[in-house]
Amino acid sequence: MAKLMVHRNILKSFHKLPSKVQKRVSELIGEFQHDPESPAIGLHPLPGTMLDPKVRGVKKLPDGYRAIVIAPEKGDTYLLVHIDAHDKAYDWAKNKRFEVHGMTGVFQVFDAAEVQSVVQEAVPTQPRLSDYPLARLSDDDLFKAGVPKPLIPAVRSIRSDDALEALSAYLPPDCRDVLFGLAAGMTLEQSIDEMLGAVAAPADVVPESPGDFTKIQKTPNFDLVLVAGEEELKQILEGTLEEWRIFLHPYQQKLVKWKTKGPMNVTGSAGTGKTVALMHRAVHLARQLVDESARILVTTFTTNLSVTIKHHMQRLAPDVAGRIEVTNLHALARTICNRAGWKGRIAEDEELAQIWADVWLSYSEELPLSKEEMQLEYELVIDPNGIDDEETYLGTVRSGRPRVSRKQRKAAWPVFRAFQRGLKKRNLLTFEGAIHEARLAVLQGNFTRYAHVLVDEVQDFSLEALRLIRAISPIDEGTPDPLCTVGDGHQRIYRTKIPMSRAGIDIRGRSRRLKINYRTSEQIRKFAQGILKGVEIDDLDGGLATTVGDHSVFKGPEPLIEKCETENAEAEAIVAWVQMLMSDYGLATHEICVTPRKPKIVTALSSAGIATFELKPREEDPGSEEAGVRVGTMKRIKGLEFRAVAIACANKDDAMNAPNQSDIRDRCERYVAATRAREHLLITLAASAGKSEPEQ
Repeated sequence: MAKLMVHRNILKSFHKLPSKVQKRVSELIGEFQHDPESPAIGLHPLPGTMLDPKVRGVKKLPDGYRAIVIAPEKGDTYLLVHIDAHDKAYDWAKNKRFEVHGMTGVFQVFDAAEVQSVVQEAVPTQPRLSDYPLARLSDDDLFKAGVPKPLIPAVRSIRSDDALEALSAYLPPDCRDVLFGLAAGMTLEQSIDEMLGAVAAPADVVPESPGDFTKIQKTPNFDLVLVAGEEELKQILEGTLEEWRIFLHPYQQKLVKWKTKGPMNVTGSAGTGKTVALMHRAVHLARQLVDESARILVTTFTTNLSVTIKHHMQRLAPDVAGRIEVTNLHALARTICNRAGWKGRIAEDEELAQIWADVWLSYSEELPLSKEEMQLEYELVIDPNGIDDEETYLGTVRSGRPRVSRKQRKAAWPVFRAFQRGLKKRNLLTFEGAIHEARLAVLQGNFTRYAHVLVDEVQDFSLEALRLIRAISPIDEGTPDPLCTVGDGHQRIYRTKIPMSRAGIDIRGRSRRLKINYRTSEQIRKFAQGILKGVEIDDLDGGLATTVGDHSVFKGPEPLIEKCETENAEAEAIVAWVQMLMSDYGLATHEICVTPRKPKIVTALSSAGIATFELKPREEDPGSEEAGVRVGTMKRIKGLEFRAVAIACANKDDAMNAPNQSDIRDRCERYVAATRAREHLLITLAASAGKSEPEQ
């Protein structure tokens, strides 16, 4: 029986086709499996009109539409790659080649004449370098990198980053990514492995010819999905198409199925698909569970992201979603404490303030630090490190805190102990205290460990939180794939860095980094990276993260910067920008976000007749179901994405006005906000902002 694989672009544009065409295509997919040569389908060759003889047309579509199908030279797997009106469909296909690469096994679509034309017409904006990294490679090396043989001459002529950028949109995505890695200084083997997931396709799946599609489902797959019939197509297209549900980059696929003997870690800048890989890995592990009572935990730091992931899991894999528990860190700690018999609750801010007030009243000795510094020391050192005795405090590492002598620490400990007694007396816990008590409950055997644990946003977990994660995962039981952590030091906005090894989580040799950005344009990616220029970002285990080879898969407009004299001027600038996006680019209000929420901006948008929608804790963004420009804090929009984001930074003391002099966490917070934008980014600055603003 014939197989029909459908290209990503078909699914992306399916909703734009006339309803009659959509219906007929759905029917054809089912009919195709039984007999691709059926007269009801109308599959026919196009001799003399197509450069690639494998191209076929499908006549039997309404309203004069045609489908382009690629027929195999060997086997019975066909590829549906394009649908359009008659002439447009054939014009799109006539000069293209549709081939499986002989080294990597990846299906590629390219126009060699178009690529050569781009190379010849490109106006150099950078000097040509005779020793440019791509110029050092032989033809065999370039073929090994995934460059189709007809494109090798054009690629060999590249002598600058600008020339590679200009050509990138016309190259197959697999070889484009590898070439970016090479240009950034990676070795050929490093770039192929990190950008493609393997140095070469296994010998048993290498095609015999460019038209051999018999093994295409076993090779790295960027853009094709096998559709079994009309019902499966309906399921894929149900609601809005989210490509992450269907298509994974081969390197993501590799991480999803990677079998490890200990904890593994995945890092990558914002937009590189870390959370997507984590969700698919959770589903992969859930489908392998044998014990019916076994459960998998997926946990995050922020509430909103856990809500979003839980909703995504239901759509991604309804068959196993019930076996995957999704919750945020603090809810997890409360659940464990409650199951262990704790009857108290988490203290409110007012209650914490009252306990501190009682401590100050009862303490007659001279304080070693100011009251404000004492409270900060508790919140940033004692609490997140789970410290409950003096000796541990005297020996603890106080990363990111001002130096405090041993004598001062000894004098401070009775104060901290008095505060802890105040909490216990009222049967209250801080959030970090709940995490500490939860860990103790697990160690005492009062909570069943999970079969597998997966953690997102791990960069924001405290030392005690990491210890809890270790305790509830089966690390010490010798089972495979006990723990998978995912994070990014660039997005650390809640605390200072803590190597996972300090919590007993050993990821040596099992840490990988994603480098390809799918969410934000290259222009926004570079701008966001500029916010953290000069900041050393850690790799979550004591080393330094590297962004060598990082790049986005698409381009967009340059971010806009508006300098504003007043809050009113800032609000007017944002309203004008929103109106421009709606009129010139056709954006809907729910695709636009303004952060942070400022009353003057909300009022100005309302006065202009533009609805707003406030993003709230523990609630998922309803998307297209509810209109309104999204407004919320920078922390609130973490984990979300929009086509356009405005960051309102016109207050003189905002970190964006002097990033080089600002707190690292404030800069990371603005990096997070900027990387929520897919295509359009606006930054409003104070009129007095100087040259220290990020480079574009």
